[in-house]
Amino acid sequence: MHFRLLKNTNQIAGMPGTAFAGGAMGQTTASEGLALVAMLRRVLRDTARRWERNRTLSTLNAMDDRLLQDIGLNRKDIPQYIRGMESFSRR
Repeated sequence: MHFRLLKNTNQIAGMPGTAFAGGAMGQTTASEGLALVAMLRRVLRDTARRWERNRTLSTLNAMDDRLLQDIGLNRKDIPQYIRGMESFSRR
């Protein structure tokens, strides 16, 4: 079976009952596209923040107590420091 793309439409001739058959199904408006981009941007930003938080937490936990003391932290202060870092990065 041969299909041809119709000019200036979002349809493929000979494919009734599919997303390409026309109508609202299969078409994306500009506002939906922008919402999708915004959602993807949020997901990527949140993933990057989570990765950074986990990396910092891992690095601080790997340090010995003397090193932590040199940078002004106690081991018990690490979770509070991480929470403060998260609230600062959301601004």
